[in-house]
Amino acid sequence: MKLAYTHLRRRLATVSTAAAAAVTVIGALMVTPAPSLAAGTFPDRPITMITPYPAGGSLDAVGRPLAQMFEKASGQSMIIENVGGAGGLIGANKVAKAPADGNTLLLASNGQVTIAPLVYKDMTYNPQTDLVPIVHLVDQTAVLYASAKSPYKTFADVVKAVKEGHESLQFASTGTGSISHLALELLAQKMDTHFTHVPYRGAAPALQDLAGGQVPLMFTFVGSAKPLTQSGMVRPLAVAAKQRLASLPDVPTFAELGYPDVQASVWIGLMAPKGTPADRVQKLASLVDGVLANADFKKLMADNNMEIKGGSVASFQAMMAADAERWAALAKTVNLASSK
Repeated sequence: MKLAYTHLRRRLATVSTAAAAAVTVIGALMVTPAPSLAAGTFPDRPITMITPYPAGGSLDAVGRPLAQMFEKASGQSMIIENVGGAGGLIGANKVAKAPADGNTLLLASNGQVTIAPLVYKDMTYNPQTDLVPIVHLVDQTAVLYASAKSPYKTFADVVKAVKEGHESLQFASTGTGSISHLALELLAQKMDTHFTHVPYRGAAPALQDLAGGQVPLMFTFVGSAKPLTQSGMVRPLAVAAKQRLASLPDVPTFAELGYPDVQASVWIGLMAPKGTPADRVQKLASLVDGVLANADFKKLMADNNMEIKGGSVASFQAMMAADAERWAALAKTVNLASSK
């Protein structure tokens, strides 16, 4: 598959056009009724769930227990296939082009749906027309981490480095267009500075280099960084939310540190190819809602500082509309497509 988004350094023709496309993503993300495919027996074979990043990231922390509990609820296995690359677009494209029978699903996040039109001028799928939502699973807040091998013990150390003219501070990310990327661009904007963006193909390799000291800073999530935090290889500096996290009670928010607008979170949801029969979408939503209500699943998500959402397709759509608008505002002043 030859993907057009290999030319990521090209500037968007007009950011406003891409932003408008992102904001209107919800209007087109409607489940199109289609003839029933024996929904009473569905699912009648294993379901493949594409996770559009390499194994080991925050999506895996949701997808793997979801798959295990889905099998208990449905009697059918859910096979996880990690398809990384291009900020998640390769995996999303695979789902968009899959048969619309409910047997191939996307474990989606902001990057492939609401943010992609702001980052990629040319895409091999259209999130507005090629994917339909099933259920909003969880939200997760971004946290700024520093390598223990770096000199940054607090966020004040980062501020000092910027004031001293070290504007080339390197930030790892899980890929162009990911929340870890957008969070650093948002922070740079609010600090009126510039950071060097070092994109990776997912959280695992980025965290490996963060721990090794190859890059000093990275926005990521509590669950992804937990083993490295416990081993002392990375340290959390600040939380991109209004309130402190229960799992990191001693880590201040950016609001406390004087940057109240630095807020960033990732949403994770389940989506399917356009044309998937509405009754199958509803059956999947019902089964997954049961998993979200499971006490063991709730505990696992709480341990990873993930907020369980659930709810209707309409509420999922409304959330995505607000998310698209939020990042479109950043794209009006930051050329996300040309960022390294």
